Amino acid sequence: MISMMKYPNGRWGDSTSPAFGELSELAHFYSFTLGCDDDRRAMLGNCPLAESDVFEVFARYVEGTVPHIPWCETPLHPESFLVQSQLARLNRYGLLTVNSQPPVDGASSNHPAFGWGGKGGRVYQKAYVECFVSPDKANRLARMVTNHPNMNMFAVNYTGQELRVGVEEGGVTALTWGVFPNSEILQPTIFDPDTFLIWAEEAFSLWSTMWLNLYDFGSDSFELIEKIRDTYYLVAIIDNDFTSEFLLLDLLMEVGKVSPQG
Repeated sequence: MISMMKYPNGRWGDSTSPAFGELSELAHFYSFTLGCDDDRRAMLGNCPLAESDVFEVFARYVEGTVPHIPWCETPLHPESFLVQSQLARLNRYGLLTVNSQPPVDGASSNHPAFGWGGKGGRVYQKAYVECFVSPDKANRLARMVTNHPNMNMFAVNYTGQELRVGVEEGGVTALTWGVFPNSEILQPTIFDPDTFLIWAEEAFSLWSTMWLNLYDFGSDSFELIEKIRDTYYLVAIIDNDFTSEFLLLDLLMEVGKVSPQG
């Protein structure tokens, strides 16, 4: 997480806040580019032919050998270094992570990886993973979350079809908060399904504008990226038990290991 006292409304803001803007307007969470077409091909692949080729790009981003992917303009945050190898393996299993955080239960606000907000405080966060997955894995994740009442899942695909488990109407929940001397509890990041839907629209468009257009129409690489864009879900899973170990990551690993025929 970003080390600052207050976070801006935006991708993790409240969709009802005036600072967020009209929900009908795309928030444009990412406005950067990955350079020219040749630069992007060097990072994303000159000729990907199988889904595993795409999985490898995401895994190499986690490992730091690919500097950017369309959904992540900066390198991995320090808090993810503790689970870097597991995240890379997760991506090679086909759970293509674009955001994640481990649980934190009262770490010092000056902790080198998790701290924020000034001196003398305690910070907390729920485990959270956001990833692109195939329809088969999306259904497996839904069953996984159903078996763990402390978890919530919200997913949507390119056509707007949604999967929800444990998400009530509204469904806004805190992801990160802190307790500081002489201050109210600070809640800098939340998960808001309405915000997530806006982000998802842009996230799927990035498959087209940043990756698909690198390849000739009708080529094997073009059809591969198009298939992923058209069929995969963007999934967000929250583990509300922030006192546990990173159980969510372990469960995701188990889902990832299972083949579609398994």
